[in-house]
Amino acid sequence: MGINQYYKIVTKNQLEIIKTGAKNDLNVKSILINDTYKSLSTGIDIIQMSFFNNGIQEKEKVTNFLLHLSKLHTNYDQVRYLDTLGQEILRVDFDSINGAKVQENNKLQNKGNRYYYKNTTKLNKDEIYFSNIDLNIDFGKIEIPYNPVLRVSSKVYDQNNKWCGIIIINFFMKDLFNKLTTHSKLKYSSFELLNKDGYYLSSKNKIKNFSHILSNSDSLSLKQTHKNLWDKIQQNNSGNYIDKNIIYVYKKIIIDNKSTNNVNYKQEKSLILINQIDLKEVKKSQIIYVVYLWSSFIILSIFILFVLINIQFFYYNLQDKNKQLLNNNKQLKILKNKIQETLDIKLDELSLTERKFYSIFNSAGINIALADLNGRPVFANKKFINTFGYSEEEITKLTFKDFTHPDDVKGSLFRFKQLIDGKIEPFNIEKRYIRKDGSVIWINLFVSLLKDEHDNIINVIAIGNEITNLKNAQKETKKLKKVIKSLNYIAKVLNIESIENATEINESVNLVEYIEKQSEDILNANKAREELLKNLEHKNEELNNYAHIVSHDLKTPLRSIYTLFNWIEEDANNNFTEESKMYTQLILENLEKMESLIKGILSYSNLDQNKMQDYDINTYNLVNDIVKLMPIPKSIEIKIDPNLPTIISNKYRINQVFQNLLENAIKSIDKEVGIIEIGANENTDSWEFYIKDNGKGIDKKYFHKIFELFQCLDNPDKNLGMGLSIVKKVIQFYNGKIWLDSEVSKGTTFYFSLPKNA
Repeated sequence: MGINQYYKIVTKNQLEIIKTGAKNDLNVKSILINDTYKSLSTGIDIIQMSFFNNGIQEKEKVTNFLLHLSKLHTNYDQVRYLDTLGQEILRVDFDSINGAKVQENNKLQNKGNRYYYKNTTKLNKDEIYFSNIDLNIDFGKIEIPYNPVLRVSSKVYDQNNKWCGIIIINFFMKDLFNKLTTHSKLKYSSFELLNKDGYYLSSKNKIKNFSHILSNSDSLSLKQTHKNLWDKIQQNNSGNYIDKNIIYVYKKIIIDNKSTNNVNYKQEKSLILINQIDLKEVKKSQIIYVVYLWSSFIILSIFILFVLINIQFFYYNLQDKNKQLLNNNKQLKILKNKIQETLDIKLDELSLTERKFYSIFNSAGINIALADLNGRPVFANKKFINTFGYSEEEITKLTFKDFTHPDDVKGSLFRFKQLIDGKIEPFNIEKRYIRKDGSVIWINLFVSLLKDEHDNIINVIAIGNEITNLKNAQKETKKLKKVIKSLNYIAKVLNIESIENATEINESVNLVEYIEKQSEDILNANKAREELLKNLEHKNEELNNYAHIVSHDLKTPLRSIYTLFNWIEEDANNNFTEESKMYTQLILENLEKMESLIKGILSYSNLDQNKMQDYDINTYNLVNDIVKLMPIPKSIEIKIDPNLPTIISNKYRINQVFQNLLENAIKSIDKEVGIIEIGANENTDSWEFYIKDNGKGIDKKYFHKIFELFQCLDNPDKNLGMGLSIVKKVIQFYNGKIWLDSEVSKGTTFYFSLPKNA
């Protein structure tokens, strides 16, 4: 303990001596730096006076003066004279070995974009400017090997007191830096010079020097690497700071008009000088430190020897116990082997059971998923993945709410929560889901719980079977019945009593009721599904024939009525009142609407007639022909992609698709300038067409409704609501898909895809 205390006292006294020496060393170095700036300040005044007395017109005299000056100031690098635009007019390169040299005119450069030139132009008369200490850049590149440079400059005025240019002295700092680092031989200390922002200009570690110029990194700035030291330097211009095994003795110097003895120097420059004292080296230099180390080593050795003796003693005691443990270990090993054999057999049986379960689970023809209590599928079989179109990774990041149809979310969540809370038993539900591709499917779902031995819920089991075809069949039946009712209504309004082959009509009407009954039976018995679909196809054909018969026979009396009303209206002997004329006009408008409705029904019923021949259709020419025949307002511009493809289809059907979508887009535009874009993208197996408008858009809650027959969102008195139903029927006939993307008041884009092998 006495040795340690003595060592500390000696070391402390030695450190005070070293710190005092380091402080004095920084004072001397600051004098050297101030003398350099003072000398440069005097030199620029002398050169400025020479230019003022002789003027650039006496270029030879000025040149001779600068050549003479080069012999006195061997540490100058260059003296330049620049005109008011920054172009070098005269440059003398100083070289203490080869002598000064006047640079040729073809090698003179323009320095108008350099920061020191721009800062000098802001000076008043007789003021001088000192640049930052940086690296010399020649022809836009940093000079290698690196030459730190300081520039001092001033404006030059002619005999008429008119600014005529700038003189600049380039001063190489290498000699000064060498003096600063070699001027004193302080032990245990290394010197560093930093600028006012804390970046290194000269240090023992050359990588630090001018790192702020060589790269964009600020990691070598003192304020970043030694924040506490930096804060202390900002608070005090001189002092010392201890950090771990380093003592930093620092001093901040200010270069101003006092230090340079030049009243014309208006700005200030500051530099930071630091001496680093390595405490480890100081400690090693003390003789007492060696004694201290050896004493510590001897004491530590005695302690280790004592520990080893005790270890040896315990070792002999442990050997006896180890023999007993070895015998016990042999018996345990035998027992372990028996247990391991039994465990391996059970694991093999369990693995086989798991493989069987997984094979059954994954190969099942129904959708099965295990969900957590938040409704997130944690495990799903292959059928489930294929049905919904998501990958295994994607499906586990969703909840059932994310791909349930919006109209079915509320009821599903309510039942799910009641099941979790134990308020209801496992339940069965028919609900809609949205696949990854955006299509809607129907699932007949059975939901139950998987619990452990303590009646805690482990997972929620969801088992489902897709019934989309059954739902579509029922929906199609309802549509056809609606068509029949509409036609019967028209016939009743027009008082048409006789239609050819009335027996077939009555049979077709009865077929609707039969199809409805069959659809209800399908929902309760999945086994009869395929048979019903075949029957439904046959019945749909009969209903289409019925629609064709009714529509055809309605046209003749409708045209006759329309012609008679026109004759009555044109007859000059008829003196109609204004009210009678109004009623007459309403009748004519309703007749036109009935005729459009009949044409629409005929078009709808004819679309899926297989006897229509398919052939190559150039969709670009087809769309152009449609646009030419349509009445398009001048305020609407239609842009057609010239790369629209050629497809194999029926021209009548495809014409119905583009014409109805274009009419729909034109009617939706409510802006002064309307734009409709028609284009297509090629996929691997299909063509994806789009028709985009900047109209008033459609609310998402109507997306599923607009493709239904006789559904019209705007102006139902004039629009029949059949156009999009016709479009959808054509697309489905070719096994394609149709969907839309819309935002209210911004516009709508209808997409439809047609397989290449349709």
